[in-house]
Amino acid sequence: MTKKRILVLLFLLVVPSFTVAQTSPSNWTAANASWQSFYTAFRAAVNRRDRAAMQRIMPDDFSDGGGGGTASEWLRFIDENAKKGSWKDLQKSFAKGTVINRSWSSKGIPTRVTKDNGYYFEFRKDKKWYFAGVVGD
Repeated sequence: MTKKRILVLLFLLVVPSFTVAQTSPSNWTAANASWQSFYTAFRAAVNRRDRAAMQRIMPDDFSDGGGGGTASEWLRFIDENAKKGSWKDLQKSFAKGTVINRSWSSKGIPTRVTKDNGYYFEFRKDKKWYFAGVVGD
């Protein structure tokens, strides 16, 4: 092989490892270790319709699924639509559990989504889980 081919081959082997963010194994270990207690407390807050407890575990950049609203606005929307079953829908979705979203997590933030793919959670740099948002279209 020529030197040029060897350099091209090395380039193709090395560059992808720099461009793909990876979640460190220790970050996954911490995320997995704290998930169950977080999710148990979160589900209890949803079942009690405890807006204050939910707000504490929603980040400032909460995603409402495309509407551009804040976490407070989204919770207000859920309250206003309670008679239409909004809280029951949340409870039902969260009761089904979650799975790791491997494609989102490969971007560097451990992420879990509800099994119905309606809502998602992120394990952020401060080593805490957050109810991060509504899965958008």
